[in-house]
Amino acid sequence: MKVKKILSAAICLAMTATMFAGCSEEGGAAGNGGAPAPDGKILKSIADIDTEALKGTSITLYTHGGNRVLGEEKKDADGNTYRDESYAYLKHLAEKFEGEYGIHVDLQVNSTEDDIRPLLQTADPSIDIYTSPNWSIEEWQQYAEPYCTIDEAKALYGDYAETMYNDGTYIYALMPAKTYNNAVVYNEETIKSVGYDSIPTTQAEFEDLCTKLREAGIDPIAMHRVENWPLSTINDFANYVAGRNDAYQSMLKSDTPFSESEPMGKTIKMYTDWKSRGFFEADIYTDFGVAMDVVGNGKAGMMLFGAWVVPQIQGRVPEGTDPSVIKFAPAPDFGNGQYVMASAADSYAINKGSDNKDAARLFIEYISEDAQYLADSGYIAMKKGVTPIVPDLYKLIDDAVEAGTCKVLFAYATNENSMNNEAVLTEASLLADVKYVGNLYDVIDVTKEADWAAYDAQVDAQNKAYVQAREDLGVAWDDTL
Repeated sequence: MKVKKILSAAICLAMTATMFAGCSEEGGAAGNGGAPAPDGKILKSIADIDTEALKGTSITLYTHGGNRVLGEEKKDADGNTYRDESYAYLKHLAEKFEGEYGIHVDLQVNSTEDDIRPLLQTADPSIDIYTSPNWSIEEWQQYAEPYCTIDEAKALYGDYAETMYNDGTYIYALMPAKTYNNAVVYNEETIKSVGYDSIPTTQAEFEDLCTKLREAGIDPIAMHRVENWPLSTINDFANYVAGRNDAYQSMLKSDTPFSESEPMGKTIKMYTDWKSRGFFEADIYTDFGVAMDVVGNGKAGMMLFGAWVVPQIQGRVPEGTDPSVIKFAPAPDFGNGQYVMASAADSYAINKGSDNKDAARLFIEYISEDAQYLADSGYIAMKKGVTPIVPDLYKLIDDAVEAGTCKVLFAYATNENSMNNEAVLTEASLLADVKYVGNLYDVIDVTKEADWAAYDAQVDAQNKAYVQAREDLGVAWDDTL
């Protein structure tokens, strides 16, 4: 059945923020109403809010970043797990905010979007701010108060404004910081134990490092395959493989997007080959916290994730270990140069059902101007007028970028092509849970000899499903965009 072609970003699925790269941004919304003011302005700064009228009120913030509320998980000398509250940066910030403005922030930790979706669906006023990162644009439109227009955000954050969750007109979640996206987070002591002082810059040397780690009984790369979301890192790595920023979106051009001839297919095959060679964990980690633990304690060499995970792992190193042993380096050159993706980071959205939107805005704006909080969280403040504090974790990549050996990739703008690609993947039942990667990656069973014939059959099945869905939707790549 033909489906009407998607013509507007407002009715399409969003690209994830990890597909963008670096400059600056900000946001604000339509107060308690949601409609733009007569002059079209919906952004509210701290100066625009009647803070005196808000004293004595309370807001509730739900976040998936539990470490910033509870503190990092650590182990004592006896191996018992405890929370180090010195790392509870959001809790400390909320306490400081209450001291300055007299507004209490009740912090709640949600492990998945499903924990808060029912509250948002009913516009429950018990939730004011949330940080869940994986909504589609349709869900953002349904649940989130527009925070500001893209133009308003550009005035404060530059080009990074377009990398925030938006529908082409409105931004739905303010992302007040910037970061480098998925690269190599590694334990320096662990790779030195097998003869490497740093992460290699070529694929062949990188794979040699992984082989030596496996031979030493160390998991080369910790992924946490119990869940599917870690596989989404492939979207950035496909750009590194291609040497350009549109590997994911340009699937729409091809009749064989999952074949080795295309960047996405080549990257999924590379990850799956690494799996067959034992480069990922032999025993699947029970949760992501355990996956971070093993990098911290040296039982695994690295993770392929963004800068956001570095401070969390640094907080998990054994007692007496210098946290700076956990470092962040560019991915190797996969044949087209060495690159790193950069993007806006740390999203905060206001629930449409909130009955204290101005207090919610005030706290988000407060976050956007606290460079130390953002740095402690592993990000770089980028709001106009705010002096950024750059965490040490960025040094290796910054140095490589400055030397010209690593290039920053800027995001492919969200447009009809990128939206239509996600619509096709959805129609083909391949988008949810990153099945377009997981279905292929899971074909290979590491307890048996690798069955690449079965892998190729799955590639063929997904290619056919993708093309059929594209035809059913009546969409195609538009070179004029």
